[in-house]
Amino acid sequence: MNIKTQFNKLTTYHHFLVFLIILTVMKIANVFITEGFEAGIHFAGLGVGLIIISSLLHLLFTKFVDKKKKYLHSLISTFLIVLMLSHADPEPVRGVLVILLLYVAKFIVKYKKQNIFNPVIFTIGVITLLALFVPFLGVPPMDFTGIDIRFPIMGYQVPLPLLPITLALVFNVKRIRKYPLAFSYSIVSLIIGYFTGAYEQGVDIFTHIIITMFIGAAVIVEPKTSPNIPKEQLVYGVLMAVFISGLSLFKVPNAIVVGLLISNVVYFIYVQKTDK
Repeated sequence: MNIKTQFNKLTTYHHFLVFLIILTVMKIANVFITEGFEAGIHFAGLGVGLIIISSLLHLLFTKFVDKKKKYLHSLISTFLIVLMLSHADPEPVRGVLVILLLYVAKFIVKYKKQNIFNPVIFTIGVITLLALFVPFLGVPPMDFTGIDIRFPIMGYQVPLPLLPITLALVFNVKRIRKYPLAFSYSIVSLIIGYFTGAYEQGVDIFTHIIITMFIGAAVIVEPKTSPNIPKEQLVYGVLMAVFISGLSLFKVPNAIVVGLLISNVVYFIYVQKTDK
């Protein structure tokens, strides 16, 4: 069996996992290069530890809550969380809490057996709120700036992750038939962000692009909490882009996460009404 045949047998989820692994390796390499050996070992160890803990939690939750959940999906969510974590955060307890909340969102936060929130967005949102009130968690909340990975090349900070993110946006999103959603959100977000400086005040244009394209390629297209009909995807993508940019202009903390959380709820209510 040749490599091409084997490659074609992989599902979209396998391709997506490979995409996340590539980004994670890039992030670990970036920490080694920019922060030094000790910081690199710390973040790599944290990532491996969280994947092991996530695997154990998956076994427990599938045994006692829902046996139908697939490990591949849990692993994808875990890699997304690792990419969001700050490599400078010295507290592994917060990482463990994040993974636990991820499984609570996946297995428990449901209505009539349907997920209300994108589990990764739910997790980041809850951690953001907890960080405001719990002294021990008084560190910068998780957000999407964790995906802004730069490599110093010939005196320039080159955003190498844009290459795998672009490939995922073009090929992976096509396989799950979410082009209208991913591109309507990404294009409108970039246009609004360019003219208003709405997104994540204080960061440069490349950060805007990386974050927006990553959300379009990996987050907003989550199958269970986003539309499947092309027209609904277009409307949903445009409205989310406008809504999130509005929150950013009003300086709402972690505006992207807050906007995605609220949008999840609104879409869930819409689905419940249309299903009746």
